Amino acid sequence: MKKNEKVLNPRRRVVEDLKIRNVGNEKTIAGEYFGSKFNYKETFKMFDDYKKSFISLDGDNDNPITISAPTTIASVNAFYGAIDSDKIANMTGPGFLFNYTEKYTKEIGSETVFILDLFLNEEFIARLHKAGVKNVIITSITDYMNPIVKFLGKKKGLINSTDFLDDYIKSGKKLPMDMNFIRLSEFARAGSKIKNNYDLPYKEDKIAAYFLTGATTSEYPKGVKLYADGLTKMSQIYDNMWFDFDKKDRNTIFIPIFYATGAIHGVHAGLFSGATNIYKPKYDRFAFAQDLIDSKAKIALVAPSHLATLENSGLKNNSLKHVKYIFIGGEAIMPSQMKQFRETAKRLGIGSVLNGYGMTETGSMTSMSEPNPSTFDDVTVVPVHGVEYRIVDPKTGEILPDNVRGILETKTPCAAAGYIDESKNQTLFTEDGWVHTGDVAIRYSDGRYRIFGRYSDKFINNGIEYPMFDIEEKVLEHPAVLEAEVIKFDIMNNEYPAIVIVLKKEWENKLDVVVKDLMSLDVSGIEYLIGIRFIDNFKTNEITAKRDILSLQEIKHGYYKFNKEDNLYYQTDFEREDQMQVYPISTSDLNISVSEKVNTLTLKK
Repeated sequence: MKKNEKVLNPRRRVVEDLKIRNVGNEKTIAGEYFGSKFNYKETFKMFDDYKKSFISLDGDNDNPITISAPTTIASVNAFYGAIDSDKIANMTGPGFLFNYTEKYTKEIGSETVFILDLFLNEEFIARLHKAGVKNVIITSITDYMNPIVKFLGKKKGLINSTDFLDDYIKSGKKLPMDMNFIRLSEFARAGSKIKNNYDLPYKEDKIAAYFLTGATTSEYPKGVKLYADGLTKMSQIYDNMWFDFDKKDRNTIFIPIFYATGAIHGVHAGLFSGATNIYKPKYDRFAFAQDLIDSKAKIALVAPSHLATLENSGLKNNSLKHVKYIFIGGEAIMPSQMKQFRETAKRLGIGSVLNGYGMTETGSMTSMSEPNPSTFDDVTVVPVHGVEYRIVDPKTGEILPDNVRGILETKTPCAAAGYIDESKNQTLFTEDGWVHTGDVAIRYSDGRYRIFGRYSDKFINNGIEYPMFDIEEKVLEHPAVLEAEVIKFDIMNNEYPAIVIVLKKEWENKLDVVVKDLMSLDVSGIEYLIGIRFIDNFKTNEITAKRDILSLQEIKHGYYKFNKEDNLYYQTDFEREDQMQVYPISTSDLNISVSEKVNTLTLKK
């Protein structure tokens, strides 16, 4: 395909497209998992077996198959097996499936659930039963694990040496009689014995998958419907980019398959590029550096929280020179963050740290950093092949000129079909069919764009709106700050910002200096700052490694601030301004570590 050529619909099924793109590449290792290796021929055979087993078990229909597992070989097989059986792969994180079981099964017509045994318990099974789930396919971390690795893991007590169903029944618990509980090995074996290949025809505008979005920033994440055609068009977008990927490149998956970013840009992009995907079912951001070494990764797609741990990882210079590309996704990046990431990457020998932008709703990446940014703090992006951008006024929808902030709208060949709750589509699509992203962005005169963050990331005080990402950007520029998040609290019908910070080690005994500096930042809205809280590290999901934003607002104590008399104080309980508890802080109180401050301060009202 030539540059500037329109992205066309290849009009073929997703797995068929992968097979065509890997003709001649069948002996290349497609996936590595705990010592086991599977080439492309073996991988496509597993997809076919799962496809046939899904049809045999769930019927010849397009019902969703709910998949709730981290990125294992089994979950990848389930994803493509479901799609190739003309069913919908309903990718749902375990926490949301547990808390809102009927919403993500019964309400969408899903009667078959594919789930990791670590998530299952008696209450979860009862909820699935109540929701009308008929089939539960149980997979384990040990499925497809190399036998030697499995033996050593069991011997060291790192993995369970027994079978979930056996343990469950031996404990005296009873399984519902009208539900099928199937071990992954039995499910895969059943598919391999079916002789009918189920050669299903291509269908235009076929829905391939549901993905949740907003899972870390909202109580009820939205379900996004993605077209199968979007997955096959996406490969053409990559073909026209500057990437110099080679077949057999080692691509380590650090974002779970139940996020679109992990499934589409991690797993799917690796497979249609002919790469070797290294699957990691647990995402420990503090083990990120060692994971890059152990996996010998050349390419990695990560969240910013992963990169933030590299500087203090203890690695020697050039110890990661085998890593050519690290792509950041999931949230907007501040210039000071990117500068820190790229400086660390240069020291460790990493080729490039690049910023990609897209949404679950756009179905694919829509813009990317240029290969050779002019400065380390450059966070600008340019639209990828086949994608158009425009900036509009958030109130009127009028298209804005260059160098003016507004809301980003995009036109992409991979756009989602919409939300499962179709009533929300009217805010997603414009009248002329563009995707309204809800992100604040700007187009510069040279054609580059910068994405700042969500339009909703603001606080309102006395009727005036203040973007919280502007405050966060200034906070991250301070030399003491390693990581930061700006949140807000509603007090007496007005909103106030608060800052949560991870300090660099050398600044931990200079808390008063940091507080005074940040209260004096030259940024709109800082005058309403409610206080600054210091923590050792941000709480992240143990499976996804993504920062848990919602939990930050649950803690309403431990915030520091200087008063008008220039005295430092500590405040708590600010549900109401008139009930706020305020405590003065002495100099001696500051000479303890950040992790101890809230628990060991002797407070005198």
